[in-house]
Amino acid sequence: MNQLNLNKIKNRYLLYVGNSYPHKNLDRLVSAFEIVIKNNPDLLLILVGKIDYFYQKLQKKVEDSVPKDQIIFTNEISDQELTKLYQNALVYVFPSLSEGFGLPGLEAMKYGLPVACSNYGPLPEVYETAAIYFDPKDPNDIADKILRIISNAELREQLKQKGYNQVKKYSWEKCAKETIKIYEQNNIIKTAKRSF
Repeated sequence: MNQLNLNKIKNRYLLYVGNSYPHKNLDRLVSAFEIVIKNNPDLLLILVGKIDYFYQKLQKKVEDSVPKDQIIFTNEISDQELTKLYQNALVYVFPSLSEGFGLPGLEAMKYGLPVACSNYGPLPEVYETAAIYFDPKDPNDIADKILRIISNAELREQLKQKGYNQVKKYSWEKCAKETIKIYEQNNIIKTAKRSF
């Protein structure tokens, strides 16, 4: 287990950004990473998130794992550091068992980062063909999809381009316009004006 020093990261790495609540499924991500590094011994796994109770619990588990020196827990980092991590990662991995929407994957796509993610919840609907999906309860399947991306430069480029296009569907400006349109269709704006 290491702490983050962006200037010293020379290895290729997988990236996860978020908390470590049980439904985020990071235990299985670590298990999948153990499989991935058998043929990619130089690879790192960087986990970005505030070190809280759940991350501390994961850190204890990692202490007993083979790749403990290749798993980096960043704790809280600056926006500038996060941007650099997104820009230089090999794959963004999102193994969640339950998600409301899935903003981190879209954020990764914004930076041209290929996404491998869970096929649970709304993620396939949100990301469509811009991600590669795995069964989040199967570390072998998680590892297989990660390996598929890192071993295929053409696939990475396809995911990068699809990701850029997918992110455009979720701009704040578009969201605001569609929200106003719904309000107008349902006379909510007019009703709200009359109530003041």
